[in-house]
Amino acid sequence: MTDFLIYALKSILALGLFALVYRFFLINDSNFHIRRIYLLVSIVLATTLPFFNFTFSLGNNAIPSVLLDEIVIYSNGIRLIKETSSLPVKDYLQILYFVISGFFLLRILYNIIFILIKTSKDNHDRKENVKLFLIKDKNISFSFFRNVFIGQTSGKEEQERIFAHEKVHALQLHSIDVLFIEILTGLMWFNPMIWWYRNEIKNVHEYLADQGALETGFNRKEYQITLLEHLIGSASISITNSFNYSLIKNRIAMMNKEKMGRKNIWKVFILLPASIIIALAFACTEKSPGNVTNIEKTDGPSAYYIVEEMPVFKGGVDSIRSFIAANLKYPTEAAKNKVQGRVFVQFVVDEQGKVVTTSNSYSLYDEEKKETSEISEVAVVGYKPVEGSVTENVDQYVELLKKEAIRVVSLLPAFEKPGMQKGAAVAVVFTLPINFILQ
Repeated sequence: MTDFLIYALKSILALGLFALVYRFFLINDSNFHIRRIYLLVSIVLATTLPFFNFTFSLGNNAIPSVLLDEIVIYSNGIRLIKETSSLPVKDYLQILYFVISGFFLLRILYNIIFILIKTSKDNHDRKENVKLFLIKDKNISFSFFRNVFIGQTSGKEEQERIFAHEKVHALQLHSIDVLFIEILTGLMWFNPMIWWYRNEIKNVHEYLADQGALETGFNRKEYQITLLEHLIGSASISITNSFNYSLIKNRIAMMNKEKMGRKNIWKVFILLPASIIIALAFACTEKSPGNVTNIEKTDGPSAYYIVEEMPVFKGGVDSIRSFIAANLKYPTEAAKNKVQGRVFVQFVVDEQGKVVTTSNSYSLYDEEKKETSEISEVAVVGYKPVEGSVTENVDQYVELLKKEAIRVVSLLPAFEKPGMQKGAAVAVVFTLPINFILQ
């Protein structure tokens, strides 16, 4: 779930930056082919590259291992672990995501089936490499791949103008773009930028179709009148390219704009590399120096903390914490002298699934630095003296907290399955925070 949220945030930010570049450099450009290419390339980069994590090192990580949820033990014997409901919040969010995505994807499927039925039943004529269907609805005209649908009651001249427009959609295969963005919108409906891209791609399609229709020799004013007349009472299907789609004001403005031709081709050579740099920036993540990627590089026993298949404990991670909480005892002398603190216990699940608390016999290998680092058996952070606590020999009471933490972890039964990396069983490091709090 966390990985999904990180991906979502990266894609939103990346698409936002791409859109900003587009609005700054291309929004008023009349070279619509460049605009179409930029929109498609940028959306592919922004939605795919975050899947690939290009790692880099940035400082040290004090606890280089899988960090389990904290267990709290109070001096009065009360133990607190994070309670999990039968259906956690993240599961509700996942269900919500799939329900909404399913709705959008089913709507796409319904529209495709609707069009396929029409193309199989209705009569058509073959005209200029496309299939032309004349339908009864007056103000519904659209294209889907090489199929063009035009209202049957339209006048002959009006039909010719509409056909010229829809033919451009058909021959330039705008339906591929539309299906791609509609499916992506269904999968990423939570991303506000995807909706902007969806509208802008369809707008650019309309500009291209208007431009192509006018190049066949139609009078510009008459074509624009047809556009306005056809808008009244219009309807469209989301997965199609529709003659009446988009803001008419913008389309007419683009028709009257001077065509730039190849004048702005330089923008491609600037914007495309810039787009790749932006996307790569959002694909990069910080890498902790302790990450193990190759255990064959070390002489002694080595351990991973991230593997392809993590060790499996009977009952899951919550059962580990429940077992620990049930066996923990606040050291009497530490409580008596008002010493408290948070203890991080590192332990290794070895190649047989056994729990090893003498984890300092293992080492972590950092492939980037070509060096190994020791695994700390236990670390104490966040120690806070309270009023009336001892001021001398505090370390000996903190040591009691450490020993109790190690004692209870060493009681853990073996895991059902060890960690697996590249088909081989490997040792895996875990870190368990235990917070001793005076009450």
